Amino acid sequence: MTMQRKITGDKIAYRPMIEAKLSADERDAVYRRQQREGRVLRLAREQLRFAARHNTGGQPAGARWYCVQVAGGQDFTVEKLLSDCDVEVLSPRETVKIVRRGKKFEVQRPCFSGYVLARFVGSAEAFEGVRKQRHVFGIVAGRNGYMTVEDKDVKRFQSLTTDAISRMPVDRSIGEKDRVKVVDGLFAGKAAVVFAVKWSREPKARVMVDYDGNLIQVKDMPLAFLQKL
Repeated sequence: MTMQRKITGDKIAYRPMIEAKLSADERDAVYRRQQREGRVLRLAREQLRFAARHNTGGQPAGARWYCVQVAGGQDFTVEKLLSDCDVEVLSPRETVKIVRRGKKFEVQRPCFSGYVLARFVGSAEAFEGVRKQRHVFGIVAGRNGYMTVEDKDVKRFQSLTTDAISRMPVDRSIGEKDRVKVVDGLFAGKAAVVFAVKWSREPKARVMVDYDGNLIQVKDMPLAFLQKL
């Protein structure tokens, strides 16, 4: 008969072999960062519990897609944080080719930089929890309440590709200070003013969208999504 000893004491976190290549100071820095990230995630989960999927109950009538405004360049960071906290989230993205040091790479970038979509049952606690997260500026709203996006429009965002957008017709007469209507994408149906146009294979514009009296800046609106008024 084989005797088994009961192991007691604190559980030691898993440490990959790669740590053998780190100095003692570097290992300490890694552990401190992991502990800090763990505390941040625990706090975020507590703050976002009212926006988490278990509160949507599947497909309740009260669950809506809301437009969350985030700091520039932090779209995917906020998307990951909300996802890790069990909040249904989407950051529409496109794949583009870039050249660095003579080599070609494919990278992903947000279709609507500065905005992500989050789906939850709207409540004061849920809205407050989302607003408290790092890199979140707020939730897009107008005089009559928060902006929501229909499920059918979200599905269309998910199906849009860079190639599909590049094949869409473009009105090349659109220029600075023109008034336009957004006919596709996140702000479809809204009026806007063009502040600048960046001409390329996939021309884009910096616009100010009017949502119910609230002016919203979009830095990289595909020109194919705009119709001149």
